[in-house]
Amino acid sequence: MSEAGQKRAVSPAAADKSPADFPKTRAPRGTKKLRDDHGFKVKQQTIDKDVLSSTANPQKTIHEEETEGASYVIDGPLRRTTPYYFTYLTYCKQRWRDRKILDVFLDEFREKDGDIYRKAIASGQVTINKKPTTIDSIVRNGDLISHRCHRHEPAVSSRPIKIVFEDENVIAIDKPSGIPVHPTGRYRYNTITKIFQHEYGKTVHPCNRLDRLTSGLMFLGKNAKGADYFVKQIRERNVRKEYIARVKGKFPVEPLSIYQPLYTASPKHALNVVDHEKGKPAVTEFKRVSYDPSTDTSIVKCHPLTGRTHQIRVHLQYVGHPIANDPIYSSAFVWGSDDLGKGNEGCSEDVIARLDKIGKEKACSTWFHPEEDGEVLSKECCPECEMPFYTDPGPNDLDLWLHAYKYEASDKSWSYTADYPDWAINPHRKFMELAIEQARKCGETQTQFNVGAVLVLDGEILATGHSRELPGNTHAEQCALEKYFKEHNTTDVPKGTELFTTMEPCSFRLSGNLPCVDRVLNTSIKTCFVGVLEPDTFVKNNTGKAKLEEADVEYIHIPGYEDECLEIATFGHEKKD
Repeated sequence: MSEAGQKRAVSPAAADKSPADFPKTRAPRGTKKLRDDHGFKVKQQTIDKDVLSSTANPQKTIHEEETEGASYVIDGPLRRTTPYYFTYLTYCKQRWRDRKILDVFLDEFREKDGDIYRKAIASGQVTINKKPTTIDSIVRNGDLISHRCHRHEPAVSSRPIKIVFEDENVIAIDKPSGIPVHPTGRYRYNTITKIFQHEYGKTVHPCNRLDRLTSGLMFLGKNAKGADYFVKQIRERNVRKEYIARVKGKFPVEPLSIYQPLYTASPKHALNVVDHEKGKPAVTEFKRVSYDPSTDTSIVKCHPLTGRTHQIRVHLQYVGHPIANDPIYSSAFVWGSDDLGKGNEGCSEDVIARLDKIGKEKACSTWFHPEEDGEVLSKECCPECEMPFYTDPGPNDLDLWLHAYKYEASDKSWSYTADYPDWAINPHRKFMELAIEQARKCGETQTQFNVGAVLVLDGEILATGHSRELPGNTHAEQCALEKYFKEHNTTDVPKGTELFTTMEPCSFRLSGNLPCVDRVLNTSIKTCFVGVLEPDTFVKNNTGKAKLEEADVEYIHIPGYEDECLEIATFGHEKKD
């Protein structure tokens, strides 16, 4: 354990709320669902775990055994949990009916191989309706299946969970990549809901779901009222969603709409594909924000009109621009070729077989990060349960360049936005820094702002400008545009041109000149990066941002330059009488 990890260890057991106030018996069929103090429905398994005894420790309930075990440890970039005994408790699903218990384990779960499940059954760790099973035991409708095991949760990212908004009913957060939303599969304590429970002391339920690797905006209900409100709007499609992705290659400049049906080819591996025979309708709209030739990646705005699993990821793969570090859809190993599944409909058994090796005998590799330096089964085994340990996760296991950026009610009654992630901002910093260099050329002024601007297309600089560079009371954006127009004998810039400016473009000119926002809207520019909002010193409530966004121009703040931009902008103002 690293020094960083040793400095911080907290016990979920100490904070885990015991369901002692829940009824001790199963609710009769047909009765109302049981609810906790916050109005949330209580799963029958939660009640059962506070009643049923551990198969190995009859003097303790399943709940008591679990919560006495795990502790959090923050170890540098990773959040770990110590191993603990855990009992999977579930009622028979429809697709499991009348099947052998071993076949259900082998088909549905990929955490362990067949020998491990056979040993667990033989040792009495698996029961059906509290009775030991054999590998030939048949699962029937209504059966309660229990499997006790020594659990080693995978490490997740230790990045902080940012709270975007909170009131008495709901919390909006900016979820880090690499953390599951709620207990599922190999994860329990290393999840958003459990971290909130144990580190923030808050019981929350997710209103929308994000994949473990997807970062960004999500809503957590603090009570049933708050959760039900958001869930209802999302279910009734009264919410517009926008995502940001960083994809392989040069994405088309023109907006693109993809209508391709999606089908889950392998639930065990969460593999989804385009399938015109079995798939469900799926529609996603895409718009390029920028392109970086140095990495051959594009930033793309994604607007899903339907909500299929992995919809954005599969549609991007289908058009040949998969998310650049997608561990499934941009893996040459998985898809068996460098085209990464472009235009594929369905998938072969070979694809599923290769995907099954990932995280076990072969670490994940992606187009952007081809190094196989991630999680894989090691040769070292746990002395307690004899299960092999996994190595630590790597970049491909913890990060996905897909970010839930904006959720907005259809009637505009509410709107929440997360910050642009670093991976979408960092490729553009060099151009903002060039714009700052331009702003420094303005010199001293007591009555105006000093601003710099740069026009960029596909990583190439088209023109630069700074305040008052051209005769008259000219602004930076105006100078850059007029210089380009004159040089190329045109009145517009090429489609795909990006504008970088140290300060939000003005929406009103005291001199009567055309405001910079209007100049931008008269061109093909659809992306505007800014260093800082314009202060109210000269123009109160500058509406530049709103006007640009209303005209479908991406308005993106590049953080970290605010103080420098303002200092340059107001150079000489201190001498004003």
